Amino acid sequence: MEKIVGVDIGCTKMYMYAEHEGKTFENKVPTGLDCPRERLKQELDAFIERLPFEPEGVGMAVPGLVEGDHRVQLSDVRSLSGIIADYFGAGRFPVRFNVKSAAVAETVHYKDKDTIAVIMAGSGTALGVYSKGRMFTGAHGFAGELGYCIIQTAEGPQRLDSVAGGIGILQQAGCGIDEFLERINRNEPAAMQLIARAGEYFGMALTNVIHLFNPDVIVVGGSTATYPGYMEHALETAQKHTLPDMFGACLIAPAKDNKRIVALGAMEYMRSGMRI
Repeated sequence: MEKIVGVDIGCTKMYMYAEHEGKTFENKVPTGLDCPRERLKQELDAFIERLPFEPEGVGMAVPGLVEGDHRVQLSDVRSLSGIIADYFGAGRFPVRFNVKSAAVAETVHYKDKDTIAVIMAGSGTALGVYSKGRMFTGAHGFAGELGYCIIQTAEGPQRLDSVAGGIGILQQAGCGIDEFLERINRNEPAAMQLIARAGEYFGMALTNVIHLFNPDVIVVGGSTATYPGYMEHALETAQKHTLPDMFGACLIAPAKDNKRIVALGAMEYMRSGMRI
């Protein structure tokens, strides 16, 4: 099965990717938490119509809780809650949902490692852990909602996403991403303090992942992880709070292909037929 389309639906964008006879095809469109499911399907259909082949399958990464690989139980992109995979395929081709596509994509780069944790730090924060040849999914497939883990702050307990996720950071800054990055580039004190604090909270999450799963490797992807200073503060905090032997035994590395990591993983999930 080679004629596969990979789709990464996020809280701010949908990225679509395909390969055929040595050529690549891609498109990115804005979404949003209130993006209608009809528009998502229209964008996917339009992308597929421009391809020089009819897909044999579509692997689709979605944010939220997924039952098996066919139904979204709950999603931050609200219109996806309750949706079934066949809505997008409409009988033309099979579609499989996956919330751990990034982990699927990255495991191929660390085949000699026992345990690999992949964290996507984007609009929100998600975790996939692959250990001893299997993905850790939990009893109902919902494991990995790192962004919903609670962090103690000066203002009280808060979700990690609220204090260290991309949407949470911008809500605290009161501006869009372009303006926020400009503030950082100008070294504005408020922006620098905000990114330092967010990085520190993410570093605490890294510490928890290391202590809980003892991974050989933690791969960190996602746009928020690329904010200037974010990972520097995160790594400093993680090293400070993690048991030295465990921190020293864990490589923390960026994703190999940060732009396409999730879509590539969704494609591989569809192609291999692996159940995670």
